Amino acid sequence: MQFILHNDDTIHGFDEAQKFAREVVGKALKGREDRLSRIEIWVADENAGKSGPDDKKCTIEAHPRGTKPVTVHANADAVIPAIRAAASKLAHALEHRLHKS
Repeated sequence: MQFILHNDDTIHGFDEAQKFAREVVGKALKGREDRLSRIEIWVADENAGKSGPDDKKCTIEAHPRGTKPVTVHANADAVIPAIRAAASKLAHALEHRLHKS
């Protein structure tokens, strides 16, 4: 399974976020990695460096083999909580999608 993390120029601590993302998304997948071809994660600061509530956004797109991608979004005050929230949403969405197939 391919794992790709994208970030915009305003996100700092990218290496830490990438390591965390691999860990938290891996836990969310709960052994379903073999049913996926790719996971892509986008992390962005929607206010471009200005402070504001829930201005960090994480989008995760999982590509299950043989079916359409599953995409989830989450916003939070910081990158790590945004990744954690999106991973939780992904776990529920994949459970629903993969249970059907």
